[in-house]
Amino acid sequence: MYPTKRASMTTRSGIQRRVWTTVAVLGALCGSACEVTNPGPVNDEFLTLPESQAGFVNGAQERLVEAATYLAYGSAYVARELFPGGTPEGAQLGVLAGSLLWNDAGLSNSYPRIQQARWVAEESIRRFKKLGNVSPALMFQAYIWAGYANRMLGENWCESVIDSGPLEPGVKYFERAQQHFTDALAIAPTANDRYKALAGRAQVKVWLKDWTGAAADAATVPDAFNFYAEVDFSGLVGQRNQVYYATSSTPYRSATVRFTYFDQYYTDTGDPRTPWIDFPNVVDRLCVGSLQGYGRVPCTYQQKYPEEGSDFRLAGGREMRLIEAEALLLAGNVPAAMAKINGVRTSQISKKTGQPLAPWTAANITEAWTMLKRERGIELWLEARRMGDQRRWADSSTPGSIDLPDFETRSPFFTQNPRGREAVQGQPQPRLLCYNISDTERNTNPNIPDVAG
Repeated sequence: MYPTKRASMTTRSGIQRRVWTTVAVLGALCGSACEVTNPGPVNDEFLTLPESQAGFVNGAQERLVEAATYLAYGSAYVARELFPGGTPEGAQLGVLAGSLLWNDAGLSNSYPRIQQARWVAEESIRRFKKLGNVSPALMFQAYIWAGYANRMLGENWCESVIDSGPLEPGVKYFERAQQHFTDALAIAPTANDRYKALAGRAQVKVWLKDWTGAAADAATVPDAFNFYAEVDFSGLVGQRNQVYYATSSTPYRSATVRFTYFDQYYTDTGDPRTPWIDFPNVVDRLCVGSLQGYGRVPCTYQQKYPEEGSDFRLAGGREMRLIEAEALLLAGNVPAAMAKINGVRTSQISKKTGQPLAPWTAANITEAWTMLKRERGIELWLEARRMGDQRRWADSSTPGSIDLPDFETRSPFFTQNPRGREAVQGQPQPRLLCYNISDTERNTNPNIPDVAG
C-alpha cells in the first residue's frame, strides 16, 4: 500500500494555509470556463504581499488536487480499473459501466475544477510577470501547476477551450503544458524541482508524438523520483482522496477490485503497486447497493489509497522508464524496450514472496506492446491516466492487448451501457474515451456551439 508519508527521492507539494486567499482568487476574473460568479477583480496591489502571492499559487494546486482524485475515480470505471458496486452516488446510472452521456464533463464537476486550476496557475504567471518582483521559487510553482493542469485536461478531454475562447483540438492543452514545463525548468531551484518539470514535459511530449524529446527528458529523471500532490483532508473537506472515499467502508463501498485485471493479478504476484484486501468485517464484503443484472457485488478494498488524505502522484521515475520503453518499441527495438520494462518490474518486491517480481517475456513486437501496456497500467493504476492511454493507443492503432476485462459477461448492464461517450450527440456509436466540455461552458461561451449543437 502507499503510505501517506514517503521517503527516498519522493517529493511532495506542500499545501499551506490559504483558504481565504483561494476563495478570493477563484472568484476573480475566471470567466465561463471556471463556472463561478465573478465578484470583482483581484487588484495587483494585493499580490505585492508574498503571502498573497503564495496563496494565489496554492489556489491552483488546491483545485488541481480536487479534480485529480475525482478524475481518478470517475475514469477508473471507463478504463475498467475498478468494477462498480451498484451505487451511482448522484451520477447517472450508466457511469457505473463507464458509459458517459454526450455532454458528460467528468464526475462531480471535474471540468470546472481542473479548468480553475489551469486558469489560476496561468493567471498567476501573467500577474507575476507584470509585477516583476516574485521569487523564482514561487514562479516555478505557478509554471508547474499550470503544466500539470493542462496535462490532465489534455489526457481526459478531447477538445480544448481556453478562457472563453473557441473550441479547439485537445492537443492545445499539451502544447501549453510543454511551454509551462520548459519555463519551469529554466528557473527550477533544486534538482528535484528540475525532475518535476522534466517528468511533466516527457509526459506531454508523448501526446505530442515527440518521442525523441520524450525519451530524452525521461532519461534525465531517476528511477526513485516521485512527485505527489498533497491531499490536505485535515484542512479542507474538498481535498479528500475520492478513490479512497468511494471504495472504503466509510461510507460508500461503491467500487471493488473484484473482476478487474488487478483482482487475480495481485493474488498471483503480490505486486505492491496494485494492493487490495478483503474487508476485515465480513458484513462489508458486499458492496453497498445492487448492480443491475448482477445483484450484490463482492467487495474488495483497494489499498493504493488507504486514507482520506492519501496523496496523489503526478509523475514518477518508473513511468519515465516506460516512456523510454515505448519510444524503443516505436523504433522496433524489442530487446531494449523489454529491458526497460523489466527494469521497472523487477525493482518491485512481491508482498507474496518477498522476492523481485518475475520479468515479462515477449516473443515478438506485438507481445512486447502488450507487456508495455500492461506494465504501464500497473504502474499508473488509479492515477487518472489509463483512460487517456487507452484512447491514445486506439487512435494510433498500436498493436498489443490492453488487458480490458470482459465485464459484459458479468452483467448485461455493460452491454446496454457501452463504455466511453457518444462522439455525436444522440448516436450511440462511435464512442470516445474522453469527457466533453461542460454544458455551462457551452451555454455561456459565445465562441463554441451550445448543447444543441
